Amino acid sequence: MRTINILLTILLFIVSARTQEPRVLTLENSMSIAFDNNPELQMAEKEYKKTKAGVWEAYSGILPSLNGNVNFQHAWDIQETTIPNFIKQMMGPQAPPGMPDYVRISFGLENTFTYGATLTQPLFLGGAGIAGVKIAYAAKRAAEKNYSSIRQQLIYDVSDAFYGCLLTEELSKVTQKALEQAEANFDMVDKKYKAGTASGFDQMRAKVEVANLKPELISARNNHQLSLTRLRNVLGLQKDVNFIIQGALMYEQDPFGSMPLDTLQNMALENRPEMHALLEQKYISKKSITIARSNFLPKLFFQTDYSKMAMRNDYKFTDEDFSKGFTSAISLQIPLFNGFKNLKQYQKSQLDYRIMLDTEKQVRDGVLAEVEVAYNKFREAKEKYLAAAESVGLAEESLRLATLMYEEGASTQLDVLNAQLALNRARVNYASSVYEHQMARYQLRKVTGNLKEIL
Repeated sequence: MRTINILLTILLFIVSARTQEPRVLTLENSMSIAFDNNPELQMAEKEYKKTKAGVWEAYSGILPSLNGNVNFQHAWDIQETTIPNFIKQMMGPQAPPGMPDYVRISFGLENTFTYGATLTQPLFLGGAGIAGVKIAYAAKRAAEKNYSSIRQQLIYDVSDAFYGCLLTEELSKVTQKALEQAEANFDMVDKKYKAGTASGFDQMRAKVEVANLKPELISARNNHQLSLTRLRNVLGLQKDVNFIIQGALMYEQDPFGSMPLDTLQNMALENRPEMHALLEQKYISKKSITIARSNFLPKLFFQTDYSKMAMRNDYKFTDEDFSKGFTSAISLQIPLFNGFKNLKQYQKSQLDYRIMLDTEKQVRDGVLAEVEVAYNKFREAKEKYLAAAESVGLAEESLRLATLMYEEGASTQLDVLNAQLALNRARVNYASSVYEHQMARYQLRKVTGNLKEIL
């Protein structure tokens, strides 16, 4: 028993250790997690399914409807009807004296049992039926485009959060490296000070530089933790899920940004799911005018009723008690007056359509402006990267020469500190430029409606 308990303890320890291992997140599996957990995307998917059901619901307005009915009625008191005494009228003068001119008679029995089915087929609805079906299809297409828009936005948000973690991690490393260089410089100055070849001011200035970089490193690490929290929220992960980021912040050539601005703008007008959804909404508004107009037109229906009825004073119904009824009818409904309701609905539908025309122009102008901003941002990010990539190498060489010259007494400590500051700034600018260029690629594709997957 003791051996079994030891084995169980070891097994629980191994399982616990495995469950505490951090989860490795790449951009690919981060995207998969977001697709599975993001509530906005899930709601958009459900809305799309609702619109698919709405198509069949719209068809029900023009398809025949068949309803069965069963009815049992018990008369506690059977009403009597007063009718002329036809017998007295037929007998004329030969009628016995005292015969009444009117008699009271009751129709029906105590229990009435009916069952049957009714078929109703709309023949003409003033165009409302077909318009309703077309509106349902347009709503389905709009929901599909809305889902695509949310999905593209989620791809951008996940990529932004993921690359933001890589950026803050890189900035932490840059600050850590700057601190190590400052500490190495202080050690060198301190040795020269003790040897009498450096002033106390140089030693103090080198020590201050080390002290200034320590809080910067704390802030950099805190920013990295904040970026991890943001990624957790975007992915919808629980607080107790530990994870680490696996990826690299690298510059990638992108021929997509070499396209002319007008080509990208035309591409956005053709591909943006928001534009397609807006066009569907405009189509729905136009068809709503047709439905509102149909309220002024007559409506024609065909109806067929098949039923059986039996009447008895007791409850012992048999097949012989039932009689069959089979009727068909065509009914015409003509709207005459309903308090100006139809007129106001028609006017409202026309105004809604005009509002959609104004909205279309506004959204169209906004899309063109977004593409122009993203295009300029991409070109700016590319130029900033090229400048930053060149400055890092120059700054590293500048620091190497400044340190060497200071060791030989040919330069001052201020030159070394300035070179360190320039190198730190160059490394920060380089990491930031790579991040900005990467996100500019995503943004340019998103505003043109082409962000279908990770880049």
